[in-house]
Amino acid sequence: MKKSDKELIKESYDYLKDLCDYLSDEYEYEFEAPATEEEIKNWEKENKINIPSMFREWLLLTKNCNMANRSWRLFWPEIDETVNVLVGSFIGDGEYLYFSKETGVFFTLFEGDEEDFDSFDSVLTYISVDLEDKAEEIFGEDWLEEFENQYN
Repeated sequence: MKKSDKELIKESYDYLKDLCDYLSDEYEYEFEAPATEEEIKNWEKENKINIPSMFREWLLLTKNCNMANRSWRLFWPEIDETVNVLVGSFIGDGEYLYFSKETGVFFTLFEGDEEDFDSFDSVLTYISVDLEDKAEEIFGEDWLEEFENQYN
């Protein structure tokens, strides 16, 4: 049975939060309080933009989060002067995450180069891979077994 957007995003959220906690001796992190459905609807109405469903589910879990010493930031949507909505920044080097106001497609923009994502869940997978690499650097290649024992 195919998982709903809500189930997929909740699973990714829980995994990222656990990974951040696992890495917390080396990297600071913060997941702020969730948005309300009313806040999201008001934002959409004010801006005449529909927030993509997966990102909506994310916002219902946290309005803003910072992972791995702010290397990965996902935040409340900000209107860009273009046809894009800014929702994150990566690695602190000028790479930003957007979704298109018109299509809802997520993409990063870095030094003029654009990289599209299939979905917001793909964005979360992209972040997870980096955090997993950090875990392997710190705890060695057997980190996953220790992680699973601690968080499952």
